[in-house]
Amino acid sequence: MGDKGSSSDAHAIPKTLSQSIYNYIKESIINNKLKANERINEKEIARTFGISTTPVREAVLRLGAEGFVTINSHREASVREISFKELKDIFQVLAQLDSLASNLAIKNLSPEKIKEIEHLTKEMEKHCNRNSIEKYMDLNVEVHKKTWESIPNRFLQSVILYINDHMLRYNYARFQALKKPGVLERSMADHKEILKALKEKDKRKMRSLLLKHWGALLEPSLLEAGLKEYLIKELKEVKKRKLSQKKAEGGVLSKTSTPGTGN
Repeated sequence: MGDKGSSSDAHAIPKTLSQSIYNYIKESIINNKLKANERINEKEIARTFGISTTPVREAVLRLGAEGFVTINSHREASVREISFKELKDIFQVLAQLDSLASNLAIKNLSPEKIKEIEHLTKEMEKHCNRNSIEKYMDLNVEVHKKTWESIPNRFLQSVILYINDHMLRYNYARFQALKKPGVLERSMADHKEILKALKEKDKRKMRSLLLKHWGALLEPSLLEAGLKEYLIKELKEVKKRKLSQKKAEGGVLSKTSTPGTGN
């Protein structure tokens, strides 16, 4: 992967291929297909895509730098563990950044963009029930992203999208929490108020609403209780996976050692 014009260009991985692998692994982590502490099998991914392990390794290293995976001393990659504390930290940062971002974006929001956000908010309301929480959550993300598209500060935009990606890792936990009585309804009520503030371009009200919206996790609430309940169960599953991996590794070591050789 040398500079343009270097002799290594012939072996360079096409950016589109490397990016595709990166997106595939990242989405698998976010969608909980690759679970916390689960080993990432680079060879298997390479076989799935019919490619060498080089672009897979490149994607894994990038995800390691972004905090989605951990790489041990043996260069083995695993999905990084999640925790209730980390989720609280994410919400705390997003509460401040989203209020700042929306404050800056309000001036740039065109009537067309506000109509798009209004349409998405109405779609959210249609799916504000326990049978379509997943769709509700997808629309929720789109509403926030539509607002962030109008942020005039590109650095702030990239930072908030990066942090939002880490929050998406907790979507399954949030899905479980939104099943708690009243949690979904509170979220929807917040979004209606946020839309109203956007239409009125009321910066002060917008900041107050977003701090309250994200702050639902930062105070004792049904949302907090639901998330904590799920993540405690997830932690137990992580411990089971760790134990089974250690047993599997122990079995491999015992098979590779030969009696009488001193190994």
